[in-house]
Amino acid sequence: MRAELTALPEHLLVGLSGGADSVALLLLLLERGGRIEAAHVNHGLRGEASDGDEAFVRALCAEKNVPLLVFRATPDVEHPGEDWARQARYGFFRQAMRETGADALVLAHHRDDQAETLMMRLMRGTGLTGLTGMVADADMDGMRVVRPLLSVSGRELRAMLTERGQPWREDASNQERRYLRNTLRLDVMPLLEQRAPGAASHIAETASLLREDEEALRWMTDGVLKRQGSEPWLALPIMKELPRGLQKRVLRAWWERQGMPPLERSQTEALASLLNAPAGTRRGLPHDWHALRGWTHLHLLPPAPQEQPEPVPARSGAVMSGVTLTVCASDGSTGDGRETQLVPTGWLEGLTLRTWQTGDWISPFGMSGRKSMQDYFADRHVDAPFRHRIPLICRENEVLMCCGVGAGRIPAMTEMKGDLLRWTGPMPWMNTR
Repeated sequence: MRAELTALPEHLLVGLSGGADSVALLLLLLERGGRIEAAHVNHGLRGEASDGDEAFVRALCAEKNVPLLVFRATPDVEHPGEDWARQARYGFFRQAMRETGADALVLAHHRDDQAETLMMRLMRGTGLTGLTGMVADADMDGMRVVRPLLSVSGRELRAMLTERGQPWREDASNQERRYLRNTLRLDVMPLLEQRAPGAASHIAETASLLREDEEALRWMTDGVLKRQGSEPWLALPIMKELPRGLQKRVLRAWWERQGMPPLERSQTEALASLLNAPAGTRRGLPHDWHALRGWTHLHLLPPAPQEQPEPVPARSGAVMSGVTLTVCASDGSTGDGRETQLVPTGWLEGLTLRTWQTGDWISPFGMSGRKSMQDYFADRHVDAPFRHRIPLICRENEVLMCCGVGAGRIPAMTEMKGDLLRWTGPMPWMNTR
């Protein structure tokens, strides 16, 4: 038997239903050694049979000297179904993990379960992630869940119990074909085994191979997001270089890194469609979020508007939106007006560092007249979500310097002497034409 038990942590909590699979798992773990505890959930869905399962588990754990926690679930609807039972079960398992302090929850899913899971997901429609099936070692909302029997068949587990004379409980509901998994187990998988011996093993092996591809794609996705950072914007040039499938993976992961639940397929497609949409196009997302296609970036916009930083005196060392303004000695250049700018010594005195406000205007350096900041940003293709983040050096409503974008009306310098103003820090809005 090829159960993967050697790498398991010391303190384990076993999900023990009383069925053959979980009983076999308990025996294997006891042989391995370590600190073993068990948790049983009585869903109360089968009346006396459910109580019989509980009594069996209690007796087994008493015989094996295994500490046991028993939970009783109470359905809140007349016909709760499998989804309710699963959610209740995992909710109790989380509680048991907290009470016991176990390092991991161990479940008895085996190779046949893996094959059935893959078949069910194929029938319902899924992508590569879904086709990887159940994971042998996973994190479920901070709870480590391990499945060491995924390479073992259910027949092998029952044969082991029979050889040792160890009884188990049979769940009569497993024979009810109204559940898709039962139909697969009772009818479809036996037919496949007749036509293609070893089908279940081969299907489970396919899930394992696909998981390797999934891990490679996840590594690539993480690499793209590492280049982009954790902010709610993505640079369009980088995204457009990616294959379509990787684009959608990056977008899903990017969304989830904002603390959001996974997107549905249609929502992912809607988000991906923005990559080739005109600037200014929006898409609605769950929880009242929106996505906006800017000139240079794709943006995620939360329902609540972003708070604006408080104005501060414009002086060396002032920080706003993660960008630092420093005053340096002249290096003999006038600067580019975006990251650096030569100004007379002491020019910052009395000026304010803040972000865009209604009524602000600028006289672009080297041009006559003035422009509203709204028009100035639009002319330079500065994405709208960035505009209230950009640090500005202002005299009342006149903008004299716009960080990373350009300079306004600053004194003409006849000599290359004075102070060199320098912006340092992330300025994604600089990616403009």
